[in-house]
Parts: sequence; C-alpha cells; structure tokens
Amino acid sequence: MRIEVSSGDGDVYLVAVQDFVVAQDIVDTVRDAAPGAVIVTVPDCAAAAAAVAGHSRLVLAFVEAGPGRVAQLQLDREVVGRGGRLVLLGDAAEEAWDSGAATGRVWPVLIRPFSSPAVMALLKAARA
Repeated sequence: MRIEVSSGDGDVYLVAVQDFVVAQDIVDTVRDAAPGAVIVTVPDCAAAAAAVAGHSRLVLAFVEAGPGRVAQLQLDREVVGRGGRLVLLGDAAEEAWDSGAATGRVWPVLIRPFSSPAVMALLKAARA
C-alpha cells in the first residue's frame, strides 16, 4: 500500500485515486487553494481507510469509489468523524449518481471530465 503525505502544517486533505494523472490534478488544485495543506495520497479506497486513521482532523476526502464501497469500509464515518467532507469520483460513483437512487446522491460526485474550477468549488464549500 502506497501512502504519500506532503509536507505542510495546515489542513489535511485526502486524495484516494488510482490514476496518477487524475490524482495529481486534484493534488495540484488543493495545493493552489491551500498552499500549507497536508495532502495524503493513496491509490484506492481501502488504503484511504488506513490513511484517515492517522489523522484527527480532515477537511475533504476525494475518493475513487461508489457509495456502496465507501459504506462497506465505513470510510464515510471515518471522514465525517474527523470533521471532513467526502467527494466521490470514478465509474462506480458516476453510475450510482446517474441511477438517481438515493444512495447514489448521499455524497457529491466529481463527474468526468472535471476541471480545476470544479475541484476548487468543492474545496471552497468544504472550508465554508
């Protein structure tokens, strides 16, 4: 399991995305919005659960997973329990969102193709 933690002494953000380019785009946008942030990067939802356990506070978690997987790992409870918000992305998240089912609309979903302004809007909402 690969866990990367950026140096910083500010708010903590989590990016749990398998694709390096997508993860880096999100990390760069977080860094632009919060230069002193601690950014924890992991390759998947399961690793996110372990990474969150190492932090008492969290602002926002970008997680590549659907709502079912997040609930199964209780990642939603871990993030919210640390004062954070959760944003889902990826195939399973988009499929759940598109289904219109209530379970697919519990957490915001970052729909592809997304842009830096879309990520920035989620960051601003999380800090509001």
